Amino acid sequence: MVDNFPEDVIQEVNQIIRILKTSLPKTIDGKEAILELKRIDYNWKQMEWIGWYFEHLLFTTIIGALGGTGGPTFGNTAFDYKKKYVWDFKTHPILTPKGNRNDTMILNDKEAIDLCVQKYNGIGFIVVHGNAVFDQTGEFKSWHDALKGGHSDYERERIKRGAPSRKRKSAFEIDHIETLFFNNSEELNRGVSERWITFFQEGMRNADGSPRRSKYAIKTIKAPGSIHPVDSVRLG
Repeated sequence: MVDNFPEDVIQEVNQIIRILKTSLPKTIDGKEAILELKRIDYNWKQMEWIGWYFEHLLFTTIIGALGGTGGPTFGNTAFDYKKKYVWDFKTHPILTPKGNRNDTMILNDKEAIDLCVQKYNGIGFIVVHGNAVFDQTGEFKSWHDALKGGHSDYERERIKRGAPSRKRKSAFEIDHIETLFFNNSEELNRGVSERWITFFQEGMRNADGSPRRSKYAIKTIKAPGSIHPVDSVRLG
């Protein structure tokens, strides 16, 4: 669906994809990734390390080859990268811990995306799809907890409540890279009306009773070709 996009969008996304195709490793080991995040003191204590690690890896890889800057900030939402256009990096496990297809991917704060599209003539997403390897024995979680110096306040509260612990991801095997680009607000609105864009956290509240900010989410298998500037690229 190249005709839907300005030529410079196609050029920029092709540059990004070529760099990532030749630079990204096929498999990411969780311990190595967390230790690298700890070395640069960047969100290394987070349970969902995969998203933070790929955010760091893609940014450093792309900016080292193409230049550019960090992306703009709207409210509390900071987008990852900007050259001529704004791009945000996402990691999407293909399967859930139970082995079911994971067809919904959360994007970002709805208002921040809307404002970015208006100010910067669109927004793109670079999505790394793959298979998460889950910590079946609990060894990875114990290692990460020890590295952090023990249980977090959140974890202690979970134990106190008797709530089960979510399985941690101990590695990630990249399958393919997908690119999405929204030229304008009309495309987002069409996605909502056609129901391949939904809302996450809409109507939900925080522990203090304040409303959570709504985020866009996308049904990956229903997203049309008209928002894909180039075909997906497989690694390996």
